[in-house]
Amino acid sequence: MRRALIPAALLACAGLVQAAGTSALHRVFDDAVKAGFAGEVLVGSLDAVLFEAVAGVADREQRLPHRTGQVWRWASVSKQVTAALVMRQVDAGRLQLDDTVAQHLPGFTGPSAARVTVRQLLQHLSGLPNPDDSAPGSAGLPGFYTAAQPDALAHCAGTPKRPPGTAFEYNNCDTLVLAALLARVVEQPFEALLQTQLVKPLGLQSLGLAGPSPPRANVVPYAADGRAVPQPRLANFGAAGALEGSARDLLEFDRALLRFKLVSEAGSRTMWAGEPKWGCVALGAWGYPATLSGCARPVQLVERRGDVGGSQVRNILAPALGKAVIVFTNAADFEFGEVWQGRGFSHALLSAALCPLASSP
Repeated sequence: MRRALIPAALLACAGLVQAAGTSALHRVFDDAVKAGFAGEVLVGSLDAVLFEAVAGVADREQRLPHRTGQVWRWASVSKQVTAALVMRQVDAGRLQLDDTVAQHLPGFTGPSAARVTVRQLLQHLSGLPNPDDSAPGSAGLPGFYTAAQPDALAHCAGTPKRPPGTAFEYNNCDTLVLAALLARVVEQPFEALLQTQLVKPLGLQSLGLAGPSPPRANVVPYAADGRAVPQPRLANFGAAGALEGSARDLLEFDRALLRFKLVSEAGSRTMWAGEPKWGCVALGAWGYPATLSGCARPVQLVERRGDVGGSQVRNILAPALGKAVIVFTNAADFEFGEVWQGRGFSHALLSAALCPLASSP
């Protein structure tokens, strides 16, 4: 049992910090803790926190328990944020989804620049080189993520893996190129764009892009054997995975999306529409109908997941219900399961959070 990996004295720190939810959410959370979960779960509506709980340890060596308000790595939820910033420019008429990279980023000299579109970058259909394929660096991690100062655009402008639009491949280069394109279009560095279009307007307290200094997220990811997971340089992920912030700030971002404050309703519908041909990938996330326990009909979900160095995150929106479900964990091997399989932690959590029959005592 993974629970044995958490010192008994620190297990006493696990528990509900705030809970205004149902008994079903309590049960799902408690079962997850017994299965090795350590981290934070937050369920919110447009105007309320419905459930918030933490469990386990952020840093075993320092004996620091998880707490609400702590800074987490947002990992690839960063891509969802970048997608929203892109769609804002589409709403403003400065970008179109079928514009090519070459139209807006003349400094990107890759062989595919005149053919790869903004939409393909958002859907991981670009065929660009993948940083995951770079030669191993320290601790066996891909060298791109451990180098002192990688030249992201130079790497992404290398020899394409395939023609654009022919196959899905998850690829951080797609978002790194998008961020550079955005910066060119709005004439602002990506980090400044975060401040002017997200942090200040939404009143976010913690959101920021990790730089070369040590990450602000003082959460150590642990493998199932209890060892700390070897870490990349978080800053190297840039707009593709280097955002840091609290779960509450992520909820505020989600609420702004659900209220169409960041992206227009028409733009949001486009951003959330999953493409079945490519495994329901949407723009910066996945969109699909889910059959949940206790719901009379399938619930349309927008799911964004991430994992950087063993820090896992799930950010799931139910737009029609006006709800968001957020999970952060530093248990690198914790199994979320797949919602479409109708079992596992994610399915149970979403059923309890979104379905009235599942939430009944």
